[in-house]
Amino acid sequence: MLALAAGLCSCLAPAAGAQVSPKPTLTPTDVDGVIALVLGRNPDVHSYSAHTTLDIHQVNFPYLHPVLDGHVYYTAPGYTVYDFPHTPSYLQGITRVEGAMGMASRWRRCYDIGLEDQPGVYILHMVPKIRGEVSQMDVTVNKRNGDLEHFSWSYHDSDDNISLTQYYGNVKGYDVVTLQQTDITRHHIRAKGTGTFDSFQYNVPVPTPTPTPSDPLHQCDN
Repeated sequence: MLALAAGLCSCLAPAAGAQVSPKPTLTPTDVDGVIALVLGRNPDVHSYSAHTTLDIHQVNFPYLHPVLDGHVYYTAPGYTVYDFPHTPSYLQGITRVEGAMGMASRWRRCYDIGLEDQPGVYILHMVPKIRGEVSQMDVTVNKRNGDLEHFSWSYHDSDDNISLTQYYGNVKGYDVVTLQQTDITRHHIRAKGTGTFDSFQYNVPVPTPTPTPSDPLHQCDN
């Protein structure tokens, strides 16, 4: 069940079975410009906390349907901690989930990146520099404001896929994610998830991110 929360949070994650686009080769300057656009979002927001509800519906046996209530804590430039203090017994391993997939400042270090220019959006095709389970992560970036609209993960060991679509709203003058929708096809799990976010508080104390491990095999996890 960890894959369910990580897929949605991997704040925590195209539809099941979708084909991965080939990775074009463009100049590093183009990719750097897209990364700078992402990093330039909400420059006055250094942290925030918000209430979150995560609704996961497994569409195959055993048809689990947990609804988790808790908080999300964001630290610029893209680190998130999800805290669900009350979870069913079979989900005790995901009471706290940390993710750094949106931390664009480390994308160059962790991935070989190709850029696809589409109407209204850029698509970054990101191949991990150190081989792990994930073969490629594709990130869709809004050209106008740098919003991270969509993530898609593909895997070496199968045709499995996890996708995360994010919807933004203007809350107290800042564009933040207010809704996430996830489709998960991974190992024996087939599930759909919806995450909602409200009650934002900006530039408040938040949990300190776990220090980056010295082992380079794990510095690009999440």
